[in-house]
Amino acid sequence: MNTRIDNIGTLIRNERIRRGMTQEELGERVGVGKSQISKIESGRRLTVRTITKVLDALSLSASVRLQAAVPINRHIIGYIVANIGEFARTYGMTTREASNYLNRYKGLDFLTEHYEAEHLLSLNDSVQDLTRVCLNNGGGVR
Repeated sequence: MNTRIDNIGTLIRNERIRRGMTQEELGERVGVGKSQISKIESGRRLTVRTITKVLDALSLSASVRLQAAVPINRHIIGYIVANIGEFARTYGMTTREASNYLNRYKGLDFLTEHYEAEHLLSLNDSVQDLTRVCLNNGGGVR
């Protein structure tokens, strides 16, 4: 089964219910209270240790497959680096500050996602687009 980690709480709840167990019963098997099981099932307080204990209590196992979400080629990397540099120059930031800012306010995600269209623009136009994206996501440079 191919399931995202952010759905693990729901999967645990569904399996508990399928087995006819209450949160109290699962909590006893795991060694925690009902409120902790409730938090786990809602996706809070999830750690590898906690998930492992719950899976053991349910006689289940899980595996994790790590992979890049989006393969990035060297052209995209070069384009992103150029945009970070231009953004830094435009707003009087260091490269690190610009990189952190663009990452925090989704500018780097935007460049990666829209590379096919954005790389056809001038760097100045790309910086304007980045500025708008970051502002829309809570950034503060103008």
